[in-house]
Amino acid sequence: MEVKSLSSVPEESRSVDDQRPSLATHENPRNEHVEVRVKKSDEIFRLLVDSVKDYAIFLLDPDGKVSSWNQGAERIKGYKADEIIGKHFSCFYPPEAQESRWPDRELEIAGKEGRYADEGLRVRKDGTTFWAHVVITALRDSTGELRGFSKVTRDLTERRALEDRSRQLNKELRARVAELMESQRQVELRTLELQKLSSELMRIQDEERRRLARTLHDDLGQELTALKIELDVQNRSEKNGKNSLSAALELTNSALNKVRSMSYLLHPPLLDESGLLPALHWYFEGLNKRGPVRISFDFKPTMFPRLPNDLETAIFRVIQESLTNVYRHSGSADARIDLSYELDTVIVRVRDFGKGIADNKAMLSASVGVGISGMKERIKQLYGELRVVRAEPGTLVEATIPIVETA
Repeated sequence: MEVKSLSSVPEESRSVDDQRPSLATHENPRNEHVEVRVKKSDEIFRLLVDSVKDYAIFLLDPDGKVSSWNQGAERIKGYKADEIIGKHFSCFYPPEAQESRWPDRELEIAGKEGRYADEGLRVRKDGTTFWAHVVITALRDSTGELRGFSKVTRDLTERRALEDRSRQLNKELRARVAELMESQRQVELRTLELQKLSSELMRIQDEERRRLARTLHDDLGQELTALKIELDVQNRSEKNGKNSLSAALELTNSALNKVRSMSYLLHPPLLDESGLLPALHWYFEGLNKRGPVRISFDFKPTMFPRLPNDLETAIFRVIQESLTNVYRHSGSADARIDLSYELDTVIVRVRDFGKGIADNKAMLSASVGVGISGMKERIKQLYGELRVVRAEPGTLVEATIPIVETA
């Protein structure tokens, strides 16, 4: 009987089994390829987990015993793999947590909820503690059976130290701010007390000027007037001009005029009796007679109202002191005064056309003198502002004073 090889048998005469592809040559290579890829992927994943150094990543069996260990776990907790694998993870917790069986409670929560996260103290191999952020995840297979837990721990000691330092610095900053605010409050109180004292001193000064003015006018002025009358009578009774008292009359008349001028300059009686405008007109008239400076005065509105006594006194003193400085220092032949009342604000401007004031602050302070400094303080007491600035040419003194109700 002749035996033929399979290759010599016609293809159509071969059996179905003979025509079916071999599993060894087609199916098995594909499965082997998938299995190799899975193994490589697992190997790469293990290498990835093992190479992480900033996080402790390890596995626990269902009972809580360590079953894997990466480099980050060794760096953070201090244990080598052969020292810790097989031991219960509760050794990472402080004694009080171990005694209360809290580590087991964490696994119980993770098994029930699927995940547990917390921050707290953990213990290294050498017994030192660190602040850690911990995430425990339950690992279950496709049937839902618990196969173990993964645990990821991050050392937050440095971050917590920075937070503590930040809180401490904030606490110190708040304390410092409170001290500064208290110091500022004390300064404000002292400033207020000084302002009250300055205001009281100015009030006393004005009252004293009024008293001296009344004394000069009512007492000494009346006595000088009586003396002048008596000298007039005596002078007329003399015969043939012998023993004439004309020289005594001239001296008496001169003394009387000086007393009256001094009285009016200390505190013009018209300021209390008739108001600011009549007092200023009287004052300008006297200056135009005695001095070389021509004074022009404009005011608005034309029906200028009466103002509070302290405000009228302050305006009069500002104008008086400014014109005194014009006479003494500016060398100007003219001076202009503008007074306006608008929108509950009084504005006073005194302008000369002389040599002006220095640009340098020290020279400026020296040139304006103590009188202007006193006027600034007086205007400040009335919640206003006084400026002394260079003009082209000359100097401008400007006071802006709000009209407010004060106690």
